[in-house]
Amino acid sequence: MSWEALLFVVFLILIVTLFLDIWRPFSDVLEGFASGPGSNQFMMGYFPRRGDISFGSDDAMYEQDNRHVMGYVDVQGLGVNHDFCRMLVPKGTNAGDESKMFFACALAGTEGLTSTSYRTPTVAHGFKTSRDDYMRDADMDGKTDYCAVVKMKGGVFEAQCYRAMNTTFDTRQFIDTDPPPDIGEVLLFYEGIMFWFRFIDDMKDYAENLTTYTSGSLAIDEVNVKILPSQLLEGGKQDNTNLDERVQVTEGLKFNGLNQFIRLGDSPDMSFGQKIILPTMKCICFWVKFDEFTNNAHIIDFGNGAGKDNVFVGIVGRGDPSMDNGATIRNDACNASDLNNVLPVGKSGPQPVPDMSPQQLMLSTANVNDYICDKKLVVRDLPHLMPMNLKQKVKASKKAPDTATLIWEVWNGELRMEHVNVLGAFKLKEWTHCCITTASSDGVRPALQIWIDGQKRAEKDGTHMPQIAVTKNNYLGKNNWMTGSSQFENKPELFKGGLFDVRGYSQPMSEQKLKKTISWGKKRLGIK
Repeated sequence: MSWEALLFVVFLILIVTLFLDIWRPFSDVLEGFASGPGSNQFMMGYFPRRGDISFGSDDAMYEQDNRHVMGYVDVQGLGVNHDFCRMLVPKGTNAGDESKMFFACALAGTEGLTSTSYRTPTVAHGFKTSRDDYMRDADMDGKTDYCAVVKMKGGVFEAQCYRAMNTTFDTRQFIDTDPPPDIGEVLLFYEGIMFWFRFIDDMKDYAENLTTYTSGSLAIDEVNVKILPSQLLEGGKQDNTNLDERVQVTEGLKFNGLNQFIRLGDSPDMSFGQKIILPTMKCICFWVKFDEFTNNAHIIDFGNGAGKDNVFVGIVGRGDPSMDNGATIRNDACNASDLNNVLPVGKSGPQPVPDMSPQQLMLSTANVNDYICDKKLVVRDLPHLMPMNLKQKVKASKKAPDTATLIWEVWNGELRMEHVNVLGAFKLKEWTHCCITTASSDGVRPALQIWIDGQKRAEKDGTHMPQIAVTKNNYLGKNNWMTGSSQFENKPELFKGGLFDVRGYSQPMSEQKLKKTISWGKKRLGIK
């Protein structure tokens, strides 16, 4: 064999070896972000991770939005997870402005070069993204794609992906037919959604149907939103590999009970009737925590004023009365240790009395000589039933109620058609999940169920549904009767406490979906 032929054979063997070394690891690539750097040692040496771009660091023009997916993947198809991908916004962008947002990857082996050339368009130029985003090789071509749950034409939510190409992401999307389990759960939550306020770190409607008007400088306290400690890498860095690994623990949206509420609308005049049509609503669910049982507080109230086309859920009065601090029977008027007790000794109610003169009756019943008491009597200061000055608060001689009764009502015009109470549904200063849903296929008079913390607490057949499609006063945290009540009446008050994960559906809530919803909420509220 000539030396030319031998050289050719050696060269061919080297090419085959290199080819196998590069492409063989693709059979072992994991979906999404892998926890390690990959198994191709040859490519790891030639395409190292960049030292200038990583978690929490970027160039002078952009900053990372760590609410979105972020981490090391393989968009180049090299067999190693060395490409650092993240969501970027230009520095100085106003909070809530997503028009300039885009997704980019700092490629392995390009130290010192631009870190944003491998990217998607901006949102303003058609890029579709959401907080429910992730990365995985959805088309099985060996490269990691960017995917997100987005709203498509017709109002359907789907997991759509941007394919990783040779030099950048494709501008066209394709559907991910096998998304990760956590994304599949989110897609289940979107089925039949009418509105969805998560209240984790923003106040947007994730169903993209409603706009909000807030009163009293109501805002999410982002300081109290944190990443679960178990999901932090060494050195305190966050590894956003999927939704479950970047769960934010929140305290929800807090209302002060004084001047804060939210008004909702699906049109410029802040009314319902274009996208949200109340006669089609089959379910409302939410998490609530009462810091105080304010008088007749309404958590949700949609309507056209006080007693006009209302659909609301709230509480009765200021909470459930308790006998714990009630009066007790005393032993003797003078010898009793507690002179505040007022109930009589012995039998109560009408008793047989013999006929006698008024003089005899007084001597025999008053017993003045036997009950001459020189002890100072203490007069009880009872709370006023209807305080004239609402700002003046009676000193609390009794413990505040621990529970409150849920009230659900539906009005058609000025007629109250539906009224359901659930005793002790809400506990003071504790998160409670409430779900009010239809439970039959009857579109006119369906059955109604009310679930509290996953337990069915009320059920009614042939319930009345809303009949009016257009409502102009739609609130979270405000009672429609507030503006129509006199200052001298038992005036309703604003809700005081926290709200989280408020949803409305055009279909009933199944028990399986309810369990997943509660589990999803507990994780983000830090409830075990």
